[in-house]
Amino acid sequence: MQIQCNHQQDGERIPRRVCAPTLMHMADATPTLRSDEDLRLRDRVANALLHTVPLRRLEGIGFLGAIDYAKKGSGRQPHRRRHNRREHSIGVAKLAETYALEVEMEESDRKMLVCAALLHDIGHGPLSHTLEPVFEERFGMNHHRTTRDIVKGSTRYGAQILDILKQFDVKPDDVLALIEGQHDGKYAFLFSAPINIDTLEGITRCRAFVGPRSAFGSASAVIRRWATSRRLPQNDFDDFWSLKNSVYNLVINAPLGRLLDTVAQSYMAANIDRFEPDDFLKTERSFRASHAELFSYLNIVLDDEDDLRSRLPKSWLAVDVKISDRKFFVDESVELSGPHQIDARYKQTRSRYSVTLEDLIQG
Repeated sequence: MQIQCNHQQDGERIPRRVCAPTLMHMADATPTLRSDEDLRLRDRVANALLHTVPLRRLEGIGFLGAIDYAKKGSGRQPHRRRHNRREHSIGVAKLAETYALEVEMEESDRKMLVCAALLHDIGHGPLSHTLEPVFEERFGMNHHRTTRDIVKGSTRYGAQILDILKQFDVKPDDVLALIEGQHDGKYAFLFSAPINIDTLEGITRCRAFVGPRSAFGSASAVIRRWATSRRLPQNDFDDFWSLKNSVYNLVINAPLGRLLDTVAQSYMAANIDRFEPDDFLKTERSFRASHAELFSYLNIVLDDEDDLRSRLPKSWLAVDVKISDRKFFVDESVELSGPHQIDARYKQTRSRYSVTLEDLIQG
């Protein structure tokens, strides 16, 4: 199976199935935050959280899951490296802080919002969303429950997060309600609306992973316009929603990503006796040390151009795989006059169907 394309970036060959040079009109990429940058947030509680073991662990959790391994991760530019969940979490926190400062938010609300942004992905496991379906089916674990458990202090990490929140008068239940989209406060829409600070950061980061940032531009600039304008930035939001549709269909749900996810899940399901619930709290480096063969199969998918079918166990080929397609579109009949209309203008459809791993290999 051919998984390479002719597209190159300064001599680097890009896997065909993540190759999207026509995704949108290109512009120079603005930098995305890296874990090794000296970054500080305004509030002491946020900087205290940044140094906790659970947040440090996210440096070792890839942002996109198995598809991260299509990149060698050696460059500083966003399209030349892998991204991790800590970088994304800090990016979301910076967007939260930017909005809060622009609208002169009360300190208590700002601290709650920034803490929720930092902690919203703290429960992600190795390979992120790739292996989570198997962990949930076999062990009842997912990143939502694990995030709650870490914040509440009921994991092996103890009460480190909980103690810091209490020390700085941030209510853990409010933070969790924001993360889970259940908060009823004035600024809850920044997490619960279809276009929110998490998706703004995450989708632009996904786009940066593929190549130079699209003409959509900077999430930070959009947040500033959102905070300072009397009207929501409808043109920015329309462009972003179009970008989200492109990223989902040309990157996240591209054939290579689905193939890598399915191979990883097939390996874990076939070797479930080698796994344990505690694996979900490991970094990918530690997880890889315990399950090196899984990553060997990912390399087979990435490296084998012609004979992938014969390199994988035959028992995997006929297993049904659940595929979810998502399409994002703008309902232009709805004018965006306030946050409550974000749901009405920015819509999506979902469809689910079954294929086999062999179907995915054949394309």
